[in-house]
Formats: sequence, structure tokens, C-alpha cells
Amino acid sequence: MKKLLLVILLMGFGQSYAQDLVPIPYFQRYWPFLFPPHLEPVVDPNDICVAGEDSLVEIVPTTLERNPKATYCKRSMDIVDTIVIHHSETPSSSTVEDINEFHLNRGTADDPWYMIAYHYAVTAPYKGDKKPESKIFQGRPLDLVGAHAGSDAFETIDEKQKKILEENPTSCGSDGGVFSPNTSMIIDGKKTKANNTSVGVVVIGNYSPFSRSNPNGYPKSKVRNPTPETIDMVARLSCQLQKKNPSITKIRWHNFYKATSCPGNIVKYIQTIRDKAGSYGCKFN
Repeated sequence: MKKLLLVILLMGFGQSYAQDLVPIPYFQRYWPFLFPPHLEPVVDPNDICVAGEDSLVEIVPTTLERNPKATYCKRSMDIVDTIVIHHSETPSSSTVEDINEFHLNRGTADDPWYMIAYHYAVTAPYKGDKKPESKIFQGRPLDLVGAHAGSDAFETIDEKQKKILEENPTSCGSDGGVFSPNTSMIIDGKKTKANNTSVGVVVIGNYSPFSRSNPNGYPKSKVRNPTPETIDMVARLSCQLQKKNPSITKIRWHNFYKATSCPGNIVKYIQTIRDKAGSYGCKFN
């Protein structure tokens, strides 16, 4: 019995040293199999989540549910050149977890969705309101191709992007499986899917008028617009993305690519976002 207790204690000490100087409560340290340590969210190294002296925005890390049966694609960030702005067409009180759940449920057995379609989600009040609190949350990791611009939306690529795609092609697969190069990402030698070269940013809320197809839209008597703080936050996020990924030089919006009401009245502020980003040392077209 004494030998068994000695072995258990040694296991506990090994666990404590493996944590590399992170303080561990007594019972977790010496009895790790009974009191496992709390798991913190994993910060994607490709994202700009950690705020520092040079950061323009703070991004809240998330631990969003993913569908392990779904196929998704990984890409080189060197081909990404565009930020696409959306609204969620949901109440502004919706959370990033709500959007993620909606997208998971949107998938079918034949075409399951992996996780939230966007790379970043912005919570913000409508102009004139005070809630919700303005924050930016991490969505899907940046190096994963998004699902936001439209599956039938395409962008022309330049020779540099074409060469990168040929040498380091976007690859697709599922968790625990083999990822294979997706050669169909280059179309006619000059185009690729817009999702492949873009970052999706969604402002949570509904900035379009009420209609049968948009029951959460605003009434004619109460038009919804983003606050100056929201526009500034999106501009700072855009600039921060460009500073880390200089190839990102364009800001677009969802109905630039297809017929949709998204991003509602936010589309009127696209140039303001570009101008604001310019005040932080970035340049977009």
C-alpha cells in the first residue's frame, strides 16, 4: 500500500513539472487523475488574438463546437487579399456561439458545415442603443477557407497567387483524415473561389429592412445603422489584419459577390471603414 501511494505521488509531481511553471492547485498537482486541470481555449497562431502594445484591437478567443464529420479546406494566407463584411441578419443580442450553432444546424447529412462560416464576429449595438457590448470574437481559424462569400462567387487571381496555389495548393479533408490538394480551386488558370482568398467578418445584427424573407429586419420608422464605434472597430480589425498579412489590400461586402441584402446599411460605411483604417496606417481599396 505504501509503495502504491509513493507511485501516485510521483505521478502527481511529474504532472506538475510538465506544466512548465504554471501554478497548479494542490489536488490537481498530486491527484491529477481525480482533479484534471481546466483546459483553456486554444489560441490559433495565425489569428491576432493576443493584445500587445502594437495591437489595434483585442480579439476574444473562443472554443466553438465543430462538426468532425464535415469537410473543410486549409489554405496559405499568402493568397488572401480581401476582407468581406457581412451582417448576421439575426437580433443584435445573438452571440458568436449562436451563429456557430445556426451554421452547424444549417448543414445537411450530405453537406455538413464544419463550424461558423466567418473568421471574426463583432458584437455591437445599433446606433442609438447601448447593448450589446462591442467586442470582436474569433470565429474559424484564419488559415481555414471560409463559407461566407457564396459557393458560386469567384475572384480573379494574379500570377503571384496562381503560383502560390500551384506550389502550395489549398487542401481539403476532415478531422483525423487525410487532406488532399483541391486542384479545382484554380479555374481556367485565372480564377479561384472568393472564399479562398478572403477573410469573413460579420457584424452581429440585422441592418436590412423588414420583409417576408427578413422577419428580423427593421421597420420603416426605425432604420438601423452601425455606431461610429462599430465602424472604427471594424476598421481597426481590418488594419490589424493587413499589418500581419500585407497581401490583404481590399475591403468588400457580401452583395458585392451575389444578390443579397447583406450587409444591409453597413454597405454605406465601407468607404468610411477604409478611410478609418487609413488613419491607423493602412491602405485599402
